[in-house]
Amino acid sequence: MDPTGKEKIAKLIKEARLRKGYSQQQLADLAQLNLRSVQRMEKAEVLPRAYSLNLLATHLDLDIEVFEEIKSNIAAVPGASPTGNNQLDKKSTKIILSTTLVLLTVLLTAAFLSQSSGFPETSFELFLFLALIVAMNGFLFWRIWKDN
Repeated sequence: MDPTGKEKIAKLIKEARLRKGYSQQQLADLAQLNLRSVQRMEKAEVLPRAYSLNLLATHLDLDIEVFEEIKSNIAAVPGASPTGNNQLDKKSTKIILSTTLVLLTVLLTAAFLSQSSGFPETSFELFLFLALIVAMNGFLFWRIWKDN
């Protein structure tokens, strides 16, 4: 199995650090990074930012071009995203928005109807009001869920 870009970068950082004889703490101190950040980079838990890579490359005598090439290869892979699965993030956001919309609609409608002594006077007015609420929700759901 081919190593991912994060794994390649992690291996480069760890090998260079060991070659220099630095501990993770020493490297973190030299590069003015958090120890936990260095640990995450070496375990391939994160894809380091360009700033961090520049600092590490400087202190480990690595060529920054190697890091940039690996990162550009990650970006060139279809569907690959350094920040995670973007489609999943969008769907989660849509689900959260939809759930919030439903809850807000129910609560605000109930609050309005319970505080209104003269509305609705007839069942027809109630059903007309509820139809308007459903139509507005339908429009908002359409706007949230339509494919861009």
